[in-house]
Amino acid sequence: MRLISKILWTGLFVLLASVATAQVVESTVTADGDGMNREEAIAAAMASAAGQAFGVRLDARTFSNTLGAEVVVNDEANNVQVSAVNKAVVQVVNSPSNSPILGYTVDRADKAAAGTWEATVTLRYARFKRLGADSNRRSAVVVSNSKQYRSLLIQTVGESLVGSRRFDVLNRENDDLFQDEKAFILGGDAANAEMARLSQASGADYLIVARLQSLGVSNNQRETIAMTGEVLVKSAASGSLQLQVIEFASRKIKWSGSQKFGGTYPGATSVGAATLGKLIGGAADRLIDRMVAAIYPIQVVKVVGDTAIINRGEGSVSMGETYAVFQVGEELTDPQSGESLGSMETEVGLGKVTDVKPKFAFLKMASGPLVAGTDYIVRKTDKKPAGKAAPKKARPGPTKPKAPDRADVFLGN
Repeated sequence: MRLISKILWTGLFVLLASVATAQVVESTVTADGDGMNREEAIAAAMASAAGQAFGVRLDARTFSNTLGAEVVVNDEANNVQVSAVNKAVVQVVNSPSNSPILGYTVDRADKAAAGTWEATVTLRYARFKRLGADSNRRSAVVVSNSKQYRSLLIQTVGESLVGSRRFDVLNRENDDLFQDEKAFILGGDAANAEMARLSQASGADYLIVARLQSLGVSNNQRETIAMTGEVLVKSAASGSLQLQVIEFASRKIKWSGSQKFGGTYPGATSVGAATLGKLIGGAADRLIDRMVAAIYPIQVVKVVGDTAIINRGEGSVSMGETYAVFQVGEELTDPQSGESLGSMETEVGLGKVTDVKPKFAFLKMASGPLVAGTDYIVRKTDKKPAGKAAPKKARPGPTKPKAPDRADVFLGN
């Protein structure tokens, strides 16, 4: 059993290691250059290759003077040239800690008929490959200028935002941990190619600004019952959470909303941080739901009979919830501003969530038909699907006169 366990753990470690290292790959690019002499031609070819690799424009003169007479066989000269090109690259891309160029070879260096030189160089460089498949999600970072509850707000709102599965949520906290990992990559234990991981942080499309509009906490409230002398203790908290969605590039406020929260806790002498976090987290969940519904309404991705498959899953919808289904119609445009006012919507029926998967859910229609290939959006509702009508009782018909009993007939005679 121990041997099997060891094999399994070893296999898991190798798998994880291969997945991690696979994100930094070595690539090559080949380019040509020309110059008045051999060194200038090689430098021009390297500048062109580095420009293609990193999408920048380099001046070959900034490192041509470091070229040796034969860089292919002279390791020392080759290393000097790699350092020179790396320095030129990182200055242009503003990444002074990153040294992504691993080496190069001169494929050819010939003197042309006109007296100039032509060279072809193959550059080897480390390229960072992002984890997972490409995503069309917008990126967002949660920020707050609150002094007392800043970390709590960022954490709770961030968790709600991640649960919505609509945004790539960026982390701006825990900077010390990121710096420790950066120091490891720059140290001697990490492979040189790991440098490609640096300077790959994403910028935010949206700032989610969280602030407490109000907060009141009443701890250790005591009330004495006159008749018995018993002292009752309770604590309470209430407030209002506000979220604003600001587009970073334009600084336009794209959405804003607030949500009240509160609770009373008999027997508690104080409202702790965990309890306050739950209250704020609940308000954040409701706000994020409203925000996502306004920006990214839930859509029907497929119709299977009387069941709609919607693009929300765990963390966004729950079993048994009721949703109204709307058919999307003509888009309306404001004649004055030219701004889209949204599309016309026609309610077609109600459905109830019958199964929830990680990224999608099944909505079984309780009323109204669905047509495959039609655009539908759904919204949560408090409406209840109409139940089946109870069968009507048959009205009693006219009663027939009861036949006389034989004894009554006999006695009546």
